Amino acid sequence: MKRDKFFDIAEKMYVEQFITEEEIAKRIGVCDRTIRRWKALGDWGIKRDEFLKANTISKDAMYALAHKMLDDFHQDMDNHLYINPSRINMFINLTNEVIKKENKQSYSKEEFLKIAFQVFDIDKEIELDFQKMMLEDWDY
Repeated sequence: MKRDKFFDIAEKMYVEQFITEEEIAKRIGVCDRTIRRWKALGDWGIKRDEFLKANTISKDAMYALAHKMLDDFHQDMDNHLYINPSRINMFINLTNEVIKKENKQSYSKEEFLKIAFQVFDIDKEIELDFQKMMLEDWDY
């Protein structure tokens, strides 16, 4: 039975890795409806909220969560898996919170990039692409 085999894996993907229901369903080979039913059965929404609260209390915990998310992104890219925009958005929101806790001031593009690279230890190849994207798309 797939539930016995994949329920815990799917729960971790949803709660800790912020993967969407649809993406989880694709990855483990079940329908979206099954994931929604498992989510309700296991109270995954509540568990995700608790996970976020537990991991965002301190700046160090936020750093750790951001590092974990980056590692998950790298692993997904290495395995040629799609990274859902909602996970990227969650990561961006988290980095915004890290910066707020780091210091309550405004940052220039260059300062933001410097902090991001110090905090997240991004590979040089990714760093160049990320830096180019950030400098081109900066809205401030």
